[in-house]
Amino acid sequence: MIPILSTLLILTIILKFFTPKKPNYLFGYQLGSAKKSIEHWKIANRCASNYMILIYGLIMGLALIFDYQKYDGEILLLVLLVVGFIIMYFSIEKRLKKID
Repeated sequence: MIPILSTLLILTIILKFFTPKKPNYLFGYQLGSAKKSIEHWKIANRCASNYMILIYGLIMGLALIFDYQKYDGEILLLVLLVVGFIIMYFSIEKRLKKID
């Protein structure tokens, strides 16, 4: 699980520093009202990359601790990942609604 999380963390850091300038269907935060305008797109991608760096970092830290302790906690890590993404989605959508 650590190699997958490492790869996702690297891709998220790339998203943070190389955010797409215009809405597209290949790269960036694609959910909700992010494609409504360029302003929405920029804010959504900036917030999503920050949230994902935090989520992947925390889960990777827990995965390293679980590996060191010889604890099989992949289900817990996956649940935390899903909960983190749900919180991220609603938080970003709430922020985008304030722009309207």
